[in-house]
Amino acid sequence: MGNEETMMELRRKAGAMRWGMTTMALAALAACGGGDGSADNPAPPPSGGNPGIGDLAIAPVMSCSAEGIGKVMLTTDDAPAKGFKATILEVAANTVDGDPTKQYCLVKVKVDPEINIWVAMPSDGTWNGRFRSEGGGGYAGSVSVATDSIKQGFVGVQTDTGHKSSVGGSFGMLSPGVPNTQLQEDFAFRSEHLMSVIGKQLTKSYYGQDPVRSYWYGCSTGGRQGLMMAQRYPDDYDAILAGAPAIHWDRFQAYQIWPQVVMNNDLGAVISRDKLNLATSRAVASCDAADGVADGVIDDPRSCRYDPSTDNSITRADCADGSCLTPAEAVAVKKIWDGARDLSGNLLWPGVERGANLVSLAGASPFSIAVEQPRYWVYLDPDWDWKTLTYANYGQFFADTVRVVNPVIGTDNPDLSAFKARGGKLIMYHGWSDNLIMPQGTIRYYDAVKAKMGASAVDEFATLYMVPGMGHCSGGDGPNQFGQGSSGTVAKDPQHDVFRALMDWSEKDAKPGAIIATKLVDNKVARTRPLCQYPQVARYKGTGSTDDAANFSCVAAE
Repeated sequence: MGNEETMMELRRKAGAMRWGMTTMALAALAACGGGDGSADNPAPPPSGGNPGIGDLAIAPVMSCSAEGIGKVMLTTDDAPAKGFKATILEVAANTVDGDPTKQYCLVKVKVDPEINIWVAMPSDGTWNGRFRSEGGGGYAGSVSVATDSIKQGFVGVQTDTGHKSSVGGSFGMLSPGVPNTQLQEDFAFRSEHLMSVIGKQLTKSYYGQDPVRSYWYGCSTGGRQGLMMAQRYPDDYDAILAGAPAIHWDRFQAYQIWPQVVMNNDLGAVISRDKLNLATSRAVASCDAADGVADGVIDDPRSCRYDPSTDNSITRADCADGSCLTPAEAVAVKKIWDGARDLSGNLLWPGVERGANLVSLAGASPFSIAVEQPRYWVYLDPDWDWKTLTYANYGQFFADTVRVVNPVIGTDNPDLSAFKARGGKLIMYHGWSDNLIMPQGTIRYYDAVKAKMGASAVDEFATLYMVPGMGHCSGGDGPNQFGQGSSGTVAKDPQHDVFRALMDWSEKDAKPGAIIATKLVDNKVARTRPLCQYPQVARYKGTGSTDDAANFSCVAAE
């Protein structure tokens, strides 16, 4: 052992004694590489084992009480400019699911003007040395305990993003005609940045050391938030998992009202649920086998051009019930699939794909956020009526939305060079059957990053998995369990769990390959399939069960 290694070992032992670690915990830390935990010399990541669960065991050095961690003076990096302050509202010792052997310290913080951040820190000696922020969904507006993170040994952080509302976007308007710029920015990026700023201050105070790694973990709005951090605050997180990212917040939400515009203008009424589901099932039946396997899933819907208006088996002029489509209904469904367009027919934004559930956006009423955004962010008029949209003015509506919303929350900056330079790692994933956020938008962004930075440079730190048959963040007819949700996966290892693959990439420089996704039926494994790094796709080798991932390989798309 060299002098540098000897000094590191001494520092590790001294730190372990200071933190009151058990002999077993000290051995685990030493095996992982340890470090003195200072900001200038952070503890290096582990070199083996299952990262994130039990490879570090660090006990707190400060009490979980108002007199202990509650006395920490917190600062925000924008306080000098705007006079904002961070206040600890409550400190409470808790147990996970009522289990007295699994304990954590919950610190509730308010940052001016209205951002609430909850930091949950394992207090039973199971902290794995890592920090993980959990993203939100929709317009967020609520905060809870990051239970999934603390169960796995992380410090877990959540925020309400600065307002109280689960889906409503009314916080974006101060009064008719006047935007609430502060709350818009708090939602778009400031609150997520402060999760890192405040969470890490509390972590260091509570445990006496900085986290060895900081992660972002989210889907939908949470995916957008993670990418916003990579773009705007590249030093906040070492690695980011961004699922079905709600980037292009302006464009895809403008599309979300398009199905209603089509039905209102073409039919004067909505298409029934049964008819929408019929069109989807026929599209799947038509295009399913194009990838060489008939499994009820369209592998890449971009290759599917099924047109219900030419399908005489379901479309006929005398249609009078839910078992068929009228010719006008069939044309409307095709317009919804083919994306939002201006009066000249130019594509403004891709649509939901054939195979995705149409009811979410083409149901009896518009998707709520698709109406909230123009009312409270674009036109600042709570009486704005979506039924005023026609084919003639939709193009202007789309342009207005991009002009007003994109500068605040677009999250489509392809320059991730600063994030790459700091050693950051990024994994994105998106379900091809996403019923709310158009998957082609994520591909457009990934392609834009490669065009900006160069394909080989991007391959060093970022990758994308497209998931056939998966809906919005989860669910769907295809294999959709791969560690991306709190429900977990079949096995928490880098081959089956995309977050573990991200950790291995960040901490061991082990570049991820195919991730094995699982389809569960009645809690039993019904099918496995490899998720390939885009643009590769999974193809059947020709022998063996088509329900077994081992019989597929990742190949270049044809």
